[in-house]
Amino acid sequence: MPTQFPDEPTERHLAPDQALMEAARARGAARWASAGDLPEQEEKPPAGPFKPRTAAIVAITALLVLGGIAIVTFDGDSGSGGTDVANPSHSYIPGLITPPEELPSESTSANSLDPSLASSALGLMPTTTRNVAPPPAGDTARVPSGAKSFTTGPGCGGYTSVGSYRDGRKGWVDHGDGKCGSTFVSIPMSGDARRDDTSAYAMWTFAATGTCDISVHIPNGGLQEVGGNPTVYYVFDRNGVGGTPMASFAIKQVDKRGQWVAAGRFKASGNLTVQLVTRGQDWNNSGPTYAHHAASAVKADCTA
Repeated sequence: MPTQFPDEPTERHLAPDQALMEAARARGAARWASAGDLPEQEEKPPAGPFKPRTAAIVAITALLVLGGIAIVTFDGDSGSGGTDVANPSHSYIPGLITPPEELPSESTSANSLDPSLASSALGLMPTTTRNVAPPPAGDTARVPSGAKSFTTGPGCGGYTSVGSYRDGRKGWVDHGDGKCGSTFVSIPMSGDARRDDTSAYAMWTFAATGTCDISVHIPNGGLQEVGGNPTVYYVFDRNGVGGTPMASFAIKQVDKRGQWVAAGRFKASGNLTVQLVTRGQDWNNSGPTYAHHAASAVKADCTA
């Protein structure tokens, strides 16, 4: 029987239902599995060609990994060996503590700089103390081989008091029995700790050549006999004083009474003179103290 619409198609083509198709595939797979056989797996398309950029990245990564392994091998602490880098053998902080390997070695040259040599009269050299009795004149028993020993001072020879005068406790005062090592002179101070009375001083002279170790004897006594605090000495490389001294040193006599004090090492080119100057304060807020400097024996042990 013809339809009411003669142009309408008699068959309809519907789109397949994806869910039904998946269910059908699942049932088919189940049947194959129950039969003990599996369907052929679909072949995956072959991978595309290896791109050059990817190859470069892989190569760089491999080099970095190998480099890391090499660093660990040569710098790591494996316990089987060390590196070629030398570590300092002494603990020190650069700029604060000088490492021992950088310290200058002692020179055997007679003309080399000795740290105990006085270099200038502008600064006062620190001194060291020896607790020994004053030697008699000409005593060279303890002088090293090749050295000559000279002792000068009141009662010893080689000593001069310049500008001395007698005025009781205000002036120059002699002490002792007149023998070398037991006699000394008390010299009045200038009254100013920074200025000398250039007309008055004590002087010890030595006929010596080479390098001389100078020692000064400080006698026992009170402030009016041995009161230098400090007492200043100049050293001249000549016979007598005058011009610029080559060095100076100072001794606090009030702290070194009854002792020999090592004053330092000095160069001599034929003659050596030690001068005691008078700068010093001999008064306080209560009035004059009459403090004096003491001049006793001075010894020079010289090597050519």
